[in-house]
Amino acid sequence: MAAVLAPFLWFAALDQILHFRVRKVPLMENLIHVALAALLMNVIARAFRFDARGVIFGAVAFAAAGALDEYVYHRGVPEKESDVHAKEHFALFAFVVVALAVAQVVRT
Repeated sequence: MAAVLAPFLWFAALDQILHFRVRKVPLMENLIHVALAALLMNVIARAFRFDARGVIFGAVAFAAAGALDEYVYHRGVPEKESDVHAKEHFALFAFVVVALAVAQVVRT
């Protein structure tokens, strides 16, 4: 699962670099990002414990907070940042799907 998580971590790191180089991120957006990071750390931890229910609930909470972030702060972001976000979201989705599949196999 670590191999599937690696692309997400790469794009998340690139996203953070863009926040310093491309666009100044407001304080409230940074606070939302801290909350998103906490939710995501929970999802990742539960994935590595093969806790499918925890991954699902954590991913739903992450998606709700992430939707708020996207709707309020990411409209009209530079194209490069938008591109990284799309790849980051897809990589996270792939990790969650693999984590759920692995949890199902391990639990059966």
